[in-house]
Amino acid sequence: MDFDRAVIAALFAEEHVRLRGLLVRRGVPAPAAGDAVQDTFLRLLRAPLHEIRDLRAYLRRVAESVAVDTARRRGRAAAAIDPYAACDECVPDPAPTAEAAMIGAEELAALRGAIRALPPRSRTVLVLHKYEGLSSAEVAAKLGISRNTVMAHMFTALKRLRACLVPPPEGDA
Repeated sequence: MDFDRAVIAALFAEEHVRLRGLLVRRGVPAPAAGDAVQDTFLRLLRAPLHEIRDLRAYLRRVAESVAVDTARRRGRAAAAIDPYAACDECVPDPAPTAEAAMIGAEELAALRGAIRALPPRSRTVLVLHKYEGLSSAEVAAKLGISRNTVMAHMFTALKRLRACLVPPPEGDA
C-alpha cells in the first residue's frame, strides 16, 4: 500500500490516545507516554510504508518495542544514578529457574490447547480482543456483529478457558 503523510496524520489523530494507553499499560510512565507515541510515529515514518499491510497492527508492534526501549533506557539511567543497581552480586538473577521455565512452558501449552478447543467465533473474538488489543466495538465492527455478541463470545471463551485451566478448589473433587 502507498501511504502519504496526510494518511499518517489522520492515523495519528485516530490512534495517539489508544497508543498512549497501551504504552502506559506496558510500563511507560504517563509523563513520558506522549514522547513515546511520537517516537512510535517517527519509526513508522522511517519504515518502508509500501511493505506494511496493516498500519494499526504495525503501530501496536512498534509501540510495544518503544515501551521495551523506554524501560531499558530507564534501567540504564537508574544504574547511572545507583551504580549498585546493575551489580550482578547485589541483585538476584531475574531469569526463571529451570523448574519455573518448565512449568511456564507447560502452562503456555495448556493455554494454547484450550484456546484451540474454543468454538471458532469465540476463539476469534478472544484473540482479537485480548491478544491484538482491539476494543469490543472494534471487534464487533471487524466481524460484523454487535458489541453484545462480542461480549457473549468473550464470556463463553473465558468461562471455557477457566474450566480448562483453573483447578477446582480443594474439597470440590
